[in-house]
Amino acid sequence: MLILALDTSMAACSACVYDADAGRVLAANLVPMDKGQAEALAPLAGQTMREAGVVFKSLSRIAVTTGPGTFTGVRIGLAFARGLGISLKVPVIGINSLHAIAANEKSGSHPVIVASDARGNDIYYATFDSAGHELTPPAIVNLDDIGRALPTQTCLVLGTAAASVLKHHQHLRGSGGDLPVAANFARLAAHMEPAENPPQPLYLRQPDVKLPVTCSTVGKTAAKLLSEIHGECFSHPWNEASFAELLSSSGTIAIVALNQHVPAGFVLFRKAADEAEILTICTRPPFRQKGVAKALMHQLLHVLVADGIKSLFIEVAASNRPALALYAASGFEISGHRKNYYGRDAGQREDAHIMRKVL
Repeated sequence: MLILALDTSMAACSACVYDADAGRVLAANLVPMDKGQAEALAPLAGQTMREAGVVFKSLSRIAVTTGPGTFTGVRIGLAFARGLGISLKVPVIGINSLHAIAANEKSGSHPVIVASDARGNDIYYATFDSAGHELTPPAIVNLDDIGRALPTQTCLVLGTAAASVLKHHQHLRGSGGDLPVAANFARLAAHMEPAENPPQPLYLRQPDVKLPVTCSTVGKTAAKLLSEIHGECFSHPWNEASFAELLSSSGTIAIVALNQHVPAGFVLFRKAADEAEILTICTRPPFRQKGVAKALMHQLLHVLVADGIKSLFIEVAASNRPALALYAASGFEISGHRKNYYGRDAGQREDAHIMRKVL
């Protein structure tokens, strides 16, 4: 199986022809550039194919980075890869840029942190185990908050923001490069199942995707609405009666987020003395990664601070690494554990971490 891998997501233009059956790179090129990828990509791909000694019709699939990265660069690579895939009638495999960077590290000695500059004081961030498997998916994190999201074990750090992370945190500098390199991530595409739909760009910056959201406190009459939203978000949702019972309890409140009068998500919480606990928080699938959860959390904190609440708690499944990283980056810290807290069957139960945020 021959794979043509392409990248224009950051400050380079990269192409590679990879023979998956032989497990070797036939030809590869990388040209550093901050702009001009639109003009450079097609000639570079053609040159790489010629150097590999293969023709385009012999390709079995195309691999391309999907972001995060520069808006224009991501779209250039995706558009070229999609067009080529349609022309050749071969699948196009999308690989996120941080996973592509993690593939630069060959030592396999430690887990890997990829931290790439996202402008301002933000970084694009993801973690991978020592074999290169994703532990936490790409997210955008403020550099001042990154310490809460970092793994406790020693990791290798890659990416254009690696120096900034290592300046304040005790990890090791990875030996791989800090940009996606087609010659390194092409092998990933050999083991990925083609999706039914073409790959989409991965944008993480909130200003690019933020929706206008208003938040309103609701009462017991909203139990049916909350159960319907919960059913869209969880495999074992709470029913209307459960929400009605919770909302009838003293100190239990729900805040619903609306986008143009359409319910987008909600947070249900309970207050007692000077503490509060998030019972559940969810965003409907069409509204995810569009600022809804951030708006809900902002409104929740405003209500709690106004009521004199000092601590906010939430329980998270121990295996839910993305959620753990998200809450850690939002200022929550693990304060305890609950054994076999989640699950319906004794043989399939899971521990929960109790996380606490000081207000």
